[in-house]
Amino acid sequence: MNNEYVAVRHLLTAPRIAARTAPFIGEESFDFDALAREAETMSGGEQLLVRIADELWSAERRAGLWELVRRLDIENFERVLQALRLARGAYSESSVTAFLAERRQAA
Repeated sequence: MNNEYVAVRHLLTAPRIAARTAPFIGEESFDFDALAREAETMSGGEQLLVRIADELWSAERRAGLWELVRRLDIENFERVLQALRLARGAYSESSVTAFLAERRQAA
């Protein structure tokens, strides 16, 4: 599994959208056409997560940087930062999973 796949999957499995995106996550790729259709009925922030995931995967501009700071709540903003670090190989998926589990228990 490459870093980009792990990063994109991390975005698409955000708690608020995971149930809706799960059918479109493959073992090696993603169905972004279907994800775009599914995202049409999501909130603006949820749609943005899907577009960011698409941009990371396709390397084609889908979202503006300004949207990250103006449209995402703090949890999803942090999730995007984590995904970017995963894409760069800065840390492993297991360390992100452990971190998120600790945050959920502390809340």
